[in-house]
Amino acid sequence: MPAEFILSDKLRVLLTNDDGIDSPGIKALQEALKDRCDVYVLAPDSNRSAVSSHIVMNQPLSFKQYDSKTYACSGYPADCVIIALRSNLFGNVNFDAVISGINKGPNMGTDCVYSGTVAAARQAVLYGVPGIALSLKSKNDEYDYTELAAFAEKNLERLISLSIPNLIVSVNAQCDKKSCGACLTTLCIRDYRDKVEIQNKNGVLQAVFCGGKIKTMGPELNEYDAVKNGYIAVTRLYAEPVGYLDRDIKADFEL
Repeated sequence: MPAEFILSDKLRVLLTNDDGIDSPGIKALQEALKDRCDVYVLAPDSNRSAVSSHIVMNQPLSFKQYDSKTYACSGYPADCVIIALRSNLFGNVNFDAVISGINKGPNMGTDCVYSGTVAAARQAVLYGVPGIALSLKSKNDEYDYTELAAFAEKNLERLISLSIPNLIVSVNAQCDKKSCGACLTTLCIRDYRDKVEIQNKNGVLQAVFCGGKIKTMGPELNEYDAVKNGYIAVTRLYAEPVGYLDRDIKADFEL
C-alpha cells in the first residue's frame, strides 16, 4: 500500500537518480538522511544514464515495491519525479525537496543538458519543489559516496534555500581528493570530441559511439576548476529554458 502522510517535523525528501535503484550513490544518501528526514525513494529499476528529460507517455509504467517508502520504476528519472509529485503513490506527502544522485561521474556545464540526474532535479523545480543534483568525480573509477552524502545531510536546508524559487542546485565533488571546503560556482563549458563509427554487421549498418576526449573551459569561479582544486562546487542553474532576444536585429523575414 502507498505510504500515508504522517505529521512530522522532519523534512520530507524524495530520492531518485539515473544510475538505478541499486546504485551505491542513492544508498549512501538514504543512509545519511534517514535519521533527520522522512526519506522516500522512487528510482529507475536499471541504469538510465544520459537520458536527459526523457519521459514515457505512450505506455504504462510498472513498479517494484521494497517497502512503503521505496519503489523502483520502469521509467526514467523525470518519470520518477512526475509520479512521486503528481500521483498518490506515497499518499498525501508534500515533499520539501527532491535530491537526485549521487551520480557516478560528474555533471558539469554541458553535461547538464544530457544528464538524467540533473533532469530529475529540473523536473522537481518545474513542479515548484526544490531540486538538488549530486554528482561525484573519480580519477581512478573508485567511488566513495559517504563524504558527499554527509555534506548533503549537513547542508540540506542551505541547499534547499539555494533552489528557491526556480533554480536547480547542482553539486559536484571529487572523491579521491581531500576536500578543501565548498564554494558557489558558475557553469563551465564541456566540448565533447566524440567519434562515431559506421559499421556493417551482417548487412546491417550500425552507428557505434566511440566517445572521445572532452575539452573543458569556463569563466572565473567555474565548477570544473573548483573541483579540480579540491572544492565541493555548488552551482545554480535555471530550470526553465532561457531565451535570447536582441532588439537591434530586425525581424525582416519573408512570408
